[in-house]
Amino acid sequence: MPRRWLGLRPWFWLAALLLLLLAVQQTPLGKQLGPRLNLFFAPLVSVLQAPSIWWQNTNQWFVDSRLLQNEVSELRQQVQKQAHIRQERDALRAENSQLRTLLSLQKLPGFVWHAAKVLGRSPDKMSQRLMLRTQMPVQADDAVASSEGLVGLVDSVSGHIAVVRTILDASIAVPATLPGTGLAALVRGQGEQLTIEFIPLEHAPPRGSILVTSGAGGMFPPGIPVARIKRIRAMPGSVFVDVDAEPAAHWRRDAWLSVASHKKP
Repeated sequence: MPRRWLGLRPWFWLAALLLLLLAVQQTPLGKQLGPRLNLFFAPLVSVLQAPSIWWQNTNQWFVDSRLLQNEVSELRQQVQKQAHIRQERDALRAENSQLRTLLSLQKLPGFVWHAAKVLGRSPDKMSQRLMLRTQMPVQADDAVASSEGLVGLVDSVSGHIAVVRTILDASIAVPATLPGTGLAALVRGQGEQLTIEFIPLEHAPPRGSILVTSGAGGMFPPGIPVARIKRIRAMPGSVFVDVDAEPAAHWRRDAWLSVASHKKP
């Protein structure tokens, strides 16, 4: 027998055996022995089918894995979209709350309040300037406030864009008082904090007290919180105390502020 048939001999005999089994099953004797033959050759059939079953299972696993990855990717995109929507909703709610609070500022004689959008903040800590987009025309030296207290003064105006010097700027001095007392002090900026001048030792308010604008000079509307006292130190040989304070307003997180323009006569 040629050598090329030697390699095919096992497959040849297996195929012949299968054909023989099929032929026997069609005879009366084969029909009686069929269930036993099937049970006898079941392990062989299982071994022959194993590679095909493994290949199908492997392909199905890859298909299911790709589908699962696509579903996970879509779910992640949906979660990110929902998170972005929630952030926008919370930001809008915060802005709406700020606007409502600004609109509730007291109506003081001689001043008109209107909202202004914060466009930017200066990185220079010694000047602490802001840029606003105003709703109404404003002028230099108009007071700027948040819902919590005084922020500063309008420094320059170009159309509806205003640059603001905050009370942390060393060039601004705010006349202030402690409500219910006759205290008259001056709040000055120190870059990152405030200092309060002309507070007598015997009339020094306790730590945590909040000073408000007194209205002296007519530049700042009276009654607006301006400074919260942090530390008080007695100065040797002086009737006044050295006072460190912080702004009553936290405008770094506000998206809207309010400008107090002087009413025209």
